[in-house]
Amino acid sequence: MRIFEDESNSDPIYKRNRIRMELLPILEREKWNFHKTYWNFHDRTQLNIQFDGIMSPNQTISPKMFRIPHETWMSLNLSAKKELIDFHLKLMGMYPLYKSGFENFHLQSEGERAFLENKNCYLYKSKFGDLFIIDKKSSAFKKAISYREGNQLTIEWNQNQFRIKDPEERYSLGSWHHGQKIQIRSGNKEISECMRENGIPFFLRTFIPILYFENEPIQILFSLFSKNEKNYPKRIYLER
Repeated sequence: MRIFEDESNSDPIYKRNRIRMELLPILEREKWNFHKTYWNFHDRTQLNIQFDGIMSPNQTISPKMFRIPHETWMSLNLSAKKELIDFHLKLMGMYPLYKSGFENFHLQSEGERAFLENKNCYLYKSKFGDLFIIDKKSSAFKKAISYREGNQLTIEWNQNQFRIKDPEERYSLGSWHHGQKIQIRSGNKEISECMRENGIPFFLRTFIPILYFENEPIQILFSLFSKNEKNYPKRIYLER
């Protein structure tokens, strides 16, 4: 929809305009977190409740992770980048970033890696990688689980599933450790390098499930991190 500026938005006769134009800039200059102050006096849980006290049928669960393409990030100016981050934080039910925190993160993003942590979430971006905004309560910070049903091994993580036939029970679930390598067509490759190439934030790498065959890592299950990702390597290479 086209956005237009209503003439009443700049008229100081209205209290809402005096608050927005006169009071809020003062609070911002004093580094006062007026968003937090507001929520200290308003119960966030009441926002999705109808007047009769019954939960709204349209209530949804806030997302726990966003991945914003590198190209999108690079196409924006400084103020638009902050608006982009704050918009996604709002969708997650969180407060906007402090200006100083954002500026520090943006400065880091011009180098090899940018990282910001606050009470509720992580922000991460490698030099040419996507921007991640991840809620600390995300299921990505929980360990993967595995179980067997008949001749099939199932691995679950981050609300996604991976299944493989395993009648002889030679496959198992594992995770990454420093110095580990995985077999690919041309030889062996550091798993840490595979994680870096896929843009996986460093603080999530130990959670990424890895498929093992007879106690050797054979496939990194990137598809459990994001359904758009492909497991690596695509083909499983087994020593005979």
